[in-house]
Amino acid sequence: MVPVKPREAPSQLSQKAWCALSQTSAQGPIYDQWFEISRAAMDPLLRWNEIAFSAAEKVALRNLNVAHDYIDLGVRQLNLTCDVRDPDKWTDEESKLASKFGQKIAEHAGDYLKVARETQDAFNQDAFKQWANDSAKHAAEATQRAVDTTAKATSEAARSAAGAPRSAGGQPSQPVHR
Repeated sequence: MVPVKPREAPSQLSQKAWCALSQTSAQGPIYDQWFEISRAAMDPLLRWNEIAFSAAEKVALRNLNVAHDYIDLGVRQLNLTCDVRDPDKWTDEESKLASKFGQKIAEHAGDYLKVARETQDAFNQDAFKQWANDSAKHAAEATQRAVDTTAKATSEAARSAAGAPRSAGGQPSQPVHR
């Protein structure tokens, strides 16, 4: 087993840098940018989720309709068995029930295809694709702004911690060469 050295206490310089950075970030722009990036990145996913939920809801309704038709077929077959005493008449009635049920199932298959087509169209709409591309572009721009802001804040915090003198414009003064 390798012995683990205790962690060294942070240097005075890193403590100053951390304090300066935390004061800069507490003002909010870094967090605001992070939330903006997160929102821009999540918007297309939320829209996709809406489309998927709508499709799932439609499929669930179709499934209930199919289940209803199966129950209806079972009840009709039970009634037919209890009411009909002639085997030939029972066979004819049973054939009619099976035929009607087959037609209903074929209609349901068409309904499922319609849901699939509507969902595919919703995902393939040019407006949806453009919106997703715009969201991605916005997220990339917001990320670049956040990187720039963070780099500037980190640089300022490091200068502050190092005690670099400031010029009147807030920039470090130029070193004097001798």
